[in-house]
Amino acid sequence: MSQLYYVHFKAMGCHVTAQFQSATGDAEPLAQVATKIEAIENRLSRFRPESELMQLNARTGQWVAVSETLFAVIHAAKHAARLTDGLYNPLMLPAMIASGYDRSFEQVEHPTPQTPVPAADWREIGLRVRSHEVYIPSGSALDLGGIGKGWTAAKIADDLAQYGSCIVNMGGDMAVRGAPDGLPGWEVEIEDPANGQVLASLSLQRGAVVTSGTDYRRWQTADGRLFHHILNPATGLPAETDILTATVIHPDAAIAEAYAKAVMLKGSKDGLHWLNNQWNAAGLIVLHNGEVQATSNFAQLINEGVPS
Repeated sequence: MSQLYYVHFKAMGCHVTAQFQSATGDAEPLAQVATKIEAIENRLSRFRPESELMQLNARTGQWVAVSETLFAVIHAAKHAARLTDGLYNPLMLPAMIASGYDRSFEQVEHPTPQTPVPAADWREIGLRVRSHEVYIPSGSALDLGGIGKGWTAAKIADDLAQYGSCIVNMGGDMAVRGAPDGLPGWEVEIEDPANGQVLASLSLQRGAVVTSGTDYRRWQTADGRLFHHILNPATGLPAETDILTATVIHPDAAIAEAYAKAVMLKGSKDGLHWLNNQWNAAGLIVLHNGEVQATSNFAQLINEGVPS
């Protein structure tokens, strides 16, 4: 008889939870999750000077062979940049550092921002698929934080799905595979950021649900300005948007991450219209004034689930 298992820990600067229903009663696949995520973080973290990502960032302007994991995430990041026409841009590290977000978030305290740094052109990122080589343009640097979380959630979910159904939550980036016994899918609740009340409840068997917002990872600068981590690639400054949080549903967690940021940057009117025209995507936004809006297909996904 299958059993339901649960694990909770902190990694990648966020809380990680995973629920897993083992078809054999063996919880060992879930026990390996923390170790697998630690190995991925050690490659992707911009807060670890010895990470593979930071070693790559130290070698801009040249072709560098990287691991399969780092190559896969950078490939996903460039693809997401293409799909969002650069509203998501993985070359945001200089802008993040200039804004004061130059260390893990819990250590950020009243920084003095530097001159804003617009992001370099994402199209200049070079990829050689056969040799797993990457080219980062000179004067730029990669930050794979959000896209890395989405990619990792999907990777761990794929690994667990070989042994049973699961749901993996990486700080709001959720990936779902299968359904618990006797249920149509895993229940995913979208909450109101103001009061925690449930705005919508989804039953999913496959796909991703990602939430991004300006209500999280905010800091006050030394001169009293309020910054947040959703930066505009064109200016290097925090996005000016009427959206407080954006939740995107999509088959791919990494793409959902990028779409959520694109919607935030576009604002409610243009953002929802744009998301409505993306393949297999739906979303729900909460505005600063508390108003809740959704794409026209959102209700259908609540009833029918996310297509594969």
